[in-house]
Amino acid sequence: MEISPKKLIIALALVFLLGVAFSIVNGIYYSEESNTLPLIVYGISFVSILLGGALVVLFQWKLNDVQLRKVLKVLPGEERRVVRILLDNKGSIEQNKLVALSGYNKVKISRILKVLEQREVVKKTNLGNTNLIVLTI
Repeated sequence: MEISPKKLIIALALVFLLGVAFSIVNGIYYSEESNTLPLIVYGISFVSILLGGALVVLFQWKLNDVQLRKVLKVLPGEERRVVRILLDNKGSIEQNKLVALSGYNKVKISRILKVLEQREVVKKTNLGNTNLIVLTI
């Protein structure tokens, strides 16, 4: 799962604003009570941020899974088969192993990969006698 720079900047800005809000609340509390906020308030806030982040990550994985299933439905059968093999191999595989696992010949795999590369579903990296095929979605 890749986090876009825009989302990262927004998240950091929100955490900064949360810190500013705590400073303001602490100042108000101190002026009224002549004492700083109890440490437990900071602890609860920290745990809440961690739980919120975990929930966001879990939902993002679920969204990625749903999007991937939609993409697989749209792909033609041969391309779908290649993408499923990539998914079963954690998103990357050498091209010669892909030929062996798919049952297609080298030429057919090369043509399928060319189409998938044009659609930006996979990326090929030269490894000498073979290519490394990496799933990009």
